Amino acid sequence: MAGHLLGKTIGGRYRVRDVLGEGGMGTVFEAEHIALGRSVAVKVLHATQATKKDSIRRFQQEARAAGAIGHPNICGVIDLGTLDDGSPYIVMERLLGETLADRVASEGGLPFEDVIDILIQVLSGLVAAHEQQIVHRDIKPENVFLTQRVGCPPLVKLLDFGISKMTGGHAGALRQEELALTRTGMVMGTPFYMAPEQARGERDLDARVDLYACGVILYEALTGRRPFTASNYNALLLQILTATPRPASELRPALPAPFDAVIGRAMARRREERYATASDFQRDLQSLRPQSAPRIAAAEVIRAASQTQPWPVEVPSSVAIPITFADDTGGLLAVDPTDVHPRPPEGPAQAGPACADGDPDDGEDPTQLMASAKPRRS
Repeated sequence: MAGHLLGKTIGGRYRVRDVLGEGGMGTVFEAEHIALGRSVAVKVLHATQATKKDSIRRFQQEARAAGAIGHPNICGVIDLGTLDDGSPYIVMERLLGETLADRVASEGGLPFEDVIDILIQVLSGLVAAHEQQIVHRDIKPENVFLTQRVGCPPLVKLLDFGISKMTGGHAGALRQEELALTRTGMVMGTPFYMAPEQARGERDLDARVDLYACGVILYEALTGRRPFTASNYNALLLQILTATPRPASELRPALPAPFDAVIGRAMARRREERYATASDFQRDLQSLRPQSAPRIAAAEVIRAASQTQPWPVEVPSSVAIPITFADDTGGLLAVDPTDVHPRPPEGPAQAGPACADGDPDDGEDPTQLMASAKPRRS
């Protein structure tokens, strides 16, 4: 079904040339802006999803949120509209490169300087988003795109503001739409990168959930491993809510000790103990940058190990945690706090689905990678 638009012109301006990715919610096409001769990415919501008001609202929210911010480290939205069959579409920058998830998967722990550069750019985009009272809520390596640039380090682009949250008193219509899309107890985000308050399904989330997720990304980019892993949601969420991860410097001995302190503050379970702003986080990362030392030698870069083999973490033997979690069928999964023994997962443990839309085909949706440079093979 994805190819039905190939060769056609969308909105009288964009000629569709190829399919970049397809998932449960929609398809991303490569297209040409006819008047400018410029390559763009067009994300089209599936016709079956276009009949669902919530799906349309989330789709439009993604475009409006990203468009309202207008920052070099956020994938730019150029246009939006509706096809003849009623399916909405978003026109975005056509990005060339790879996601941070792809790079960590292929290389493991990255050079210190690269990690600092990437996180500072991610936080720069979040500074702008948070100033607009927009909380992303799904910061993860799959949503951090590293664009290729000739003769320059990669330019980071944040993707997918589909489950972003408007905060503050001036959020306007977007705020009302966001409230209509969320109900008490629904967990929004990707499990491995959720802050404790997000995992509990709390409604009063603020910018510090994004900063927590950046702490998780920092840990993973440096070590090649996530701080918390488990074979089922219950055990994973229990770790997030009660456990302390193994220090990153233990997994990577060459890592300077100050990195542990920065990660610890970013991932503090109590949000009052985390960085208050993305700018504060940036300043501490800048202080970790070597003044004169060369980048770490390739031999010191550690390779990624299987994410399905969790490192030991300390979890209290008895804890009561009343939370719910949105499962991949769209329902709510009740978490039994006494059930902390791993059960055989239904799929790979590292492929926990994002809980934005409750679509059974949702998960690591290729539509989030709206501009992957990897060509589609026939």
